[in-house]
Amino acid sequence: MKNIVAASTLFAVALSISLCAHADSPPWNYEDQGQPGGWGAIIGNASPPPMNYPYAECAIGNKQTPVDIGNAAKTPVINGLSFNWKPFTADFYNTGHAIQVQPVEATGYKGTTKVGKDVYPLVQGHLHAPSEHTVNRQKFAAEMHFVNIRNDGRITVVGLLINEGKENLEIQKMLDYTPNTPEVKTHNPTNILFEPRKLLPKGNGKFFTYSGSLTTPPCTEGVNWYVYQTPITMSAEQIEKLRSFYDGNDRDIQSLNGRELVTNK
Repeated sequence: MKNIVAASTLFAVALSISLCAHADSPPWNYEDQGQPGGWGAIIGNASPPPMNYPYAECAIGNKQTPVDIGNAAKTPVINGLSFNWKPFTADFYNTGHAIQVQPVEATGYKGTTKVGKDVYPLVQGHLHAPSEHTVNRQKFAAEMHFVNIRNDGRITVVGLLINEGKENLEIQKMLDYTPNTPEVKTHNPTNILFEPRKLLPKGNGKFFTYSGSLTTPPCTEGVNWYVYQTPITMSAEQIEKLRSFYDGNDRDIQSLNGRELVTNK
């Protein structure tokens, strides 16, 4: 019973992250980034001031995501990554800002990501087009984020850069079964088996890691980021289909502000 309750809590947290964390949070969109103050200037209904600026951290935080991973200093990382990502029965979400896949809640999914000795339950994966992280300021066609959340609220995100190339069979499931309802929050629980481990890139296993934030409001900091150097691929047709859901759901690049970008190789 404890496992079921814990799983339910994690899925609720994962969904709240993708749907802006609080039901009374004001609406936002990616075009708001170009306005004075960006997301940080969006006014909510809370009081007293400054509580009526629920996304202030997006503007005043100094450990924000995404960043450019091309020219930063790199030193060896101590903690490695390992994945116990089991296949799961998929619930396909349109969050109103991205397409997302996560386990059907009642299944009590137990897949995890291990960072050193710390274990983080895998709760969802979602797509951005184009990529949010860049390499030497160059964008990729898309980016996949796998969000892992512990019961104490600590978050680790694994980022996969995506180039145009070979068709991706797992991402095709997201494209086929996610409701195409732009800016409308809805989902489609299915009996489709999704295999997240098949999305991990082949190659030398090199990744970059740093302390960052959520890439959508409220831009909460304290998120551990791991971005793989080797991209995975989607076909041109798949990229076009992804953009039919959301084209331009990427946050602007943020300054490192003295943060050290660390690599495992």
